[in-house]
Amino acid sequence: MPTYKTRVIIISYMKFKEADKIIRAYSPHLGRISAIAKGARKTKSKFGARLEPFSYCELVLYKGRNLDIVTQIEILEPFLNIKENLKKLAYAYIIADLIIRSGGESDPARIFPFFLFSLKELQKIDESLLKQWLIAFQLKFMILSGYKPILDKCSSCGRKIEKLKKNVFSFKDGGLLCNDCSNKREAPTVLKNETVKMLRNLSEMDIREWNRTIYSEIAQKECQKVLENYIYYYLESKLKTIHFLREIESKYK
Repeated sequence: MPTYKTRVIIISYMKFKEADKIIRAYSPHLGRISAIAKGARKTKSKFGARLEPFSYCELVLYKGRNLDIVTQIEILEPFLNIKENLKKLAYAYIIADLIIRSGGESDPARIFPFFLFSLKELQKIDESLLKQWLIAFQLKFMILSGYKPILDKCSSCGRKIEKLKKNVFSFKDGGLLCNDCSNKREAPTVLKNETVKMLRNLSEMDIREWNRTIYSEIAQKECQKVLENYIYYYLESKLKTIHFLREIESKYK
């Protein structure tokens, strides 16, 4: 049977039969993949703990009838600081949740380096910056997936936005509305000036500069709420991992 090699980030695994694992991972060449690691749950397995979620590794697989089979694994980065920190782990699962949900429509050659960069940032940043980091990740991920919010002109009529009476954001139109178009909306989503500034700056700047400016807790909270609804509108699915994060954060208070 033909074998092949690919780098992956392990996302999750499930137990299979008495001693096997079925892993779910993301590859820069193949996108989402599932494969079976036979005997991986045995005490003396050659895989050991190397197939844990959020391990960056290189796999050798051969083509199976239903699932490809993992034959070798080399760890490139274990991301231990994420795995050993429950709060960071919750954030990592949100990243993976987004990757998996839109992976079929997105270009893995573009998404994978962003996925890896995000884990490297999560590994090293201080916990006080986690919320802003998550906002930057979600926003940039949606842009990479083709859903960039329109913030420099009216997302409905296309006119350049000059001076707004209020910052009305439309999920249906994908961005801000001018004064005329916003008057036609019932129960509009109104954003604070700092929130709009945060969205604009983070959407335009290089992702590596996500912490160049630290925004207020109020702006971050409003920004996160907008992005959660924006993701829900365009990916048509709520991120259950967000609720897991809320539970973890409540325990840390």
